Amino acid sequence: MEDLKKKQDNTQTVYYEDDEIDLYELWLTLKKRKSVIIGLFIFAVFATAVISFVMTPIYRSTASVIPVSGSQSPLGNLAGLAAMAGISIGQSDESQKIMAVLKSRTIKENVIKRLNLINIILDEIPEDRDPMNVAIEALDDMVSISDDKKTGVISISVDFKDPQIAKKIADTYVDELQRILNEKALTVAKLNRIFLEKQLEEEEEKLKKYQLELAKFQKSTKLIEPQEQLKGTMELYGELIAQKINLQVQLRRLETALSSGNPKIEMIKEQLRAIDQQIKELEEKSGGAIPSISEAPEKMTQYIDLLRKLKTSEAVYETLLKAYEQAKFQEAKENLYVQVIDNAFLPDKPVKPKKALMIAVSGVSSLFLGIFLAFFLEWLEGIKRRKKEEVEAMPQAAV
Repeated sequence: MEDLKKKQDNTQTVYYEDDEIDLYELWLTLKKRKSVIIGLFIFAVFATAVISFVMTPIYRSTASVIPVSGSQSPLGNLAGLAAMAGISIGQSDESQKIMAVLKSRTIKENVIKRLNLINIILDEIPEDRDPMNVAIEALDDMVSISDDKKTGVISISVDFKDPQIAKKIADTYVDELQRILNEKALTVAKLNRIFLEKQLEEEEEKLKKYQLELAKFQKSTKLIEPQEQLKGTMELYGELIAQKINLQVQLRRLETALSSGNPKIEMIKEQLRAIDQQIKELEEKSGGAIPSISEAPEKMTQYIDLLRKLKTSEAVYETLLKAYEQAKFQEAKENLYVQVIDNAFLPDKPVKPKKALMIAVSGVSSLFLGIFLAFFLEWLEGIKRRKKEEVEAMPQAAV
């Protein structure tokens, strides 16, 4: 039992000694190949530094916008407070629409045409390709569109060697975005508003036409309020008819009692002639502000017909006007706008190349590569040494 335990202790001691020997050999290998490691490190750092200083500096200009919907959230200002706190409240749909427009080919073509970028961003145009397609591909490499899921802010970043061109591209992206949203915002409410606007214009023309016709009728007939104007005439006409009937009754009674030449009979006949003349004038005489009794039904019919058309047109116009105002309000709720948070700025410091980062990464990478190369060279040297020993040992074995 004691022998077994002693044997295990000896085995563990051997393992520890092997580990120490292995680590020491590794250290010796690194120390032996330090010139390779240090040389590779210095070369990589120096080469990277030269390359980073030779590379063309790239400047970045960024503009930030946020979608603004016309509809008011029932949460009111709580949505804005939640956005500041980093909580997203139902703005993903608006952000996705804005992102889709910003990444569309239409806005890219508009930006390129407005700034004439084909000759600016392209050093050479392939003969077998469309210059616009090549320019769009180059613009894709320059422009980065990103959105913050929490706040809904959309950033448009442009990287280019000329800082002024980078700023112009970012500003033009924002301008084209707003223009496209205004031109292509064909919501249901907008279609309704356009339809009602056309109907309202047509009904307004009808209303003006009926107002003009009624005005001409009133001017020619001098009938402003026919009911009031004819009221006195009809009362007078009724009184004259009643007087005529009363005088005719008296005349018949006197004719039966008196001779035909009696002064009373003649006086009544004279009164009847006067009343008949007045009745005839009321029935036939036209002109002035009061029409004749014979003309009154026709004039009243014309007046009522014109007034009915005018009142109907006014009612339709008022209904359309209310519907139009409601459609405008609904359109404003459904429209999508963008509010510029940060305008594109003129960068004065390049974002690329990042010299310090490039040198640091190159240095660390060269150290790992140097260590690997040191072990590889040591392994390769060991292989050669063993091969040489085997070749030298072969004649002795033959003897």
